[in-house]
Amino acid sequence: MVDDASGLVVLSGESTVRDSLRILYRTAFKVAKLVIDEEARLISKDELVAALEKGFGDMPLREVLWPKGSQSIGTMGEVTPPFPLLRIEDGFIFANEAARELIGQSSIEKLGLKEDTSECAMLNLESGEFALVEPLGYGFFIVKKLDKKEVEEILETARWAAIGKTLWRYLEDRGLTIKVEEQSKKGNIPLSWKGLEFGFLMCRKTRKNQGRTKKKNDNSSVS
Repeated sequence: MVDDASGLVVLSGESTVRDSLRILYRTAFKVAKLVIDEEARLISKDELVAALEKGFGDMPLREVLWPKGSQSIGTMGEVTPPFPLLRIEDGFIFANEAARELIGQSSIEKLGLKEDTSECAMLNLESGEFALVEPLGYGFFIVKKLDKKEVEEILETARWAAIGKTLWRYLEDRGLTIKVEEQSKKGNIPLSWKGLEFGFLMCRKTRKNQGRTKKKNDNSSVS
């Protein structure tokens, strides 16, 4: 579900952590609006991942991410997220207090972000540490400081993504049809990542090639 005013994904309190992550992974957003009893707050994908890793995947958001006394929000214009947030508007970068405290004003000014930037960027801080800047859409970006393990995991994920894309193109260039399907079929390969299912990979010879082969065989038999 998408909120008409902010464009963000809207989740209900009865949605489970696992289902909510699936919904977010299908969009370009890294945050969602959680609405319970006509009150709302922003939750990040990192919060959902952390809850999943703690074994709360099948629990409703109401019980996991709605602590008593949490500050609710109205519209996007009234939001003051507790996590570091950047906003790009007319070429200028605006940062909330959490972002300024995390990476410093000088690092923020060096960022070459644009409103339509769709890829993550890794920022090398003056302290020698690293921070990840992730696009949320609509000119918003979330900032997260990374430890050594997280940097290694990001590089490892990027490496496997490069391998997957290269293999995909390699097989397509050799006449194979590759796509991701929602339903399992004979010969399809299940796709999963950190306990989440992302459909099934289908890899088949293209019908065009098969048709040419059949036609060639028919002509050979006639002669």
